[in-house]
Amino acid sequence: MAPRDPVAKRRQLIEAGLAEFAEYGIAGARVDRIAARAGCSAGLVYTHFGSKEELFQAVYGFIVAQVVEGAPITAEDLPGYAGALFEAQQDNPAIMRLVAWHRLEATEGEMLDVVLKANGDKAERIREAQLAGRITDRYTPGELLLLVTGVASLWSNSTDAELRQLGPATRDGQRALVEKVIRDLVEPR
Repeated sequence: MAPRDPVAKRRQLIEAGLAEFAEYGIAGARVDRIAARAGCSAGLVYTHFGSKEELFQAVYGFIVAQVVEGAPITAEDLPGYAGALFEAQQDNPAIMRLVAWHRLEATEGEMLDVVLKANGDKAERIREAQLAGRITDRYTPGELLLLVTGVASLWSNSTDAELRQLGPATRDGQRALVEKVIRDLVEPR
């Protein structure tokens, strides 16, 4: 019998939770299905997380940390940052579905501190680059961060039919457009 590894089991539960919440949302997710995906009992889910809502918060915190670490911001290269965000979203559609469910079902008070801290840190880096004259100051740092993340997310928030009709057909073309738009947006004038 293999030794028990609570850290590995917690990680399995988070990954199973990600798949379940991405497919069914917070309200539609079922702890028994999460447990089955992770190969354990529902009781073990509650042992690790206490409730389905606590598991969702752990899953959401995990994906936020993944995105923050996977696409670190370089204020001097916001086009590259936007391109990296675009790639992360294209590579991880379940994460984008989970974020959409979070927006639909979670309350304002459930906004994770890690999200607020990450946004604050990114805005501060943008502000420093603005003060140094390396990027535009026509927008506040927060506005610029919203614009960058919004442009990077356009493809994740559009239907396939919209993309076929309106956008570049290839992923490389889509990323190139994201980077071009942000380059034009942040250029100092």
